Amino acid sequence: MEAVRTISSTEYGPKKGLTAEESEAGDGPGGLGRLFRATVLEEILGVEEVYVDYEGVNPTGTHKDRIARAHVEEAVGLGFPGITVGTCGNYGVAVAYYAALAGLKAVIFVPRGYTLERLPEMKALGAEVIEVPGTYEETVEASRAFARENGFYDANPGSNRAVDMRAYSEMALWIASKVSPTAVFVPLGNGTTMTGLWEGFKTIGLRPRMVGVTTAFGNEILRRFYGDGNEDFAETDFNEPLVSERSFDADGALRALLESNGYVFGFSDDTALRCAELMRVAAGVRPLPASALVLAGLVKFVRKFNLRNGRFVLVVTGGVRVG
Repeated sequence: MEAVRTISSTEYGPKKGLTAEESEAGDGPGGLGRLFRATVLEEILGVEEVYVDYEGVNPTGTHKDRIARAHVEEAVGLGFPGITVGTCGNYGVAVAYYAALAGLKAVIFVPRGYTLERLPEMKALGAEVIEVPGTYEETVEASRAFARENGFYDANPGSNRAVDMRAYSEMALWIASKVSPTAVFVPLGNGTTMTGLWEGFKTIGLRPRMVGVTTAFGNEILRRFYGDGNEDFAETDFNEPLVSERSFDADGALRALLESNGYVFGFSDDTALRCAELMRVAAGVRPLPASALVLAGLVKFVRKFNLRNGRFVLVVTGGVRVG
């Protein structure tokens, strides 16, 4: 297929990183995700057991591969002529990649004012990219309107929630096959990942504390968790994956937090950068800075609840081409 042949065979697939472990293929179903114990982080933090679910080994380097693959399979199975999504980067690349593999037309909407570091990859994968002069939320709405008007499959957050929940529930089952977690730390943007993980854990009778970690500069879930009426938002190059005026799965994420006795923490960009560097040095992975905030969440959680003895799982994603 032409879209796939434009990509070098070394660009997509298992990532090469700083350690021998990271250069291996993912050990989860379909080769997605790699879970390992981070003993150096344990020593640094004084915590009993820390596990990293590193999604950077996935074909396009992030956990978005999980739902992108599921939505493309759904679109093909239902006979849609194409698939569309509004994105600030990672999800769009993942949809473009799996659509290319399936021979499915992909139309990706992006907010023009964002950094759009992964836009060249979307185009190289054969996707049509449409820039929207508006916010992320407006970009999603533009994609939804396109889906309605052109009969395309709508892969946007909240449009086919059952598929999202199935993909992330499977992710939870995979984590549980490796370790029974005391707490799971998840980057929070729309809240979809946390919601799906919690649903998956519940199906097998596990109830780890779900801890959401996000930007301090504007996320609906963070605001609602603390009952904060301040709706000011500030988008930066680093917090784009997390900042959210409207989190499309906010209700599900807040339910997961309530049912699991979980918590939410918000941090600044400089904390994200420090955590990314620490994870690179101590865990041998190259996380997206926004995702690396789960490490700050673990530190704050342990101090707040005086809970150092447990099994803590950090969901960590990659970003722009890793390796």
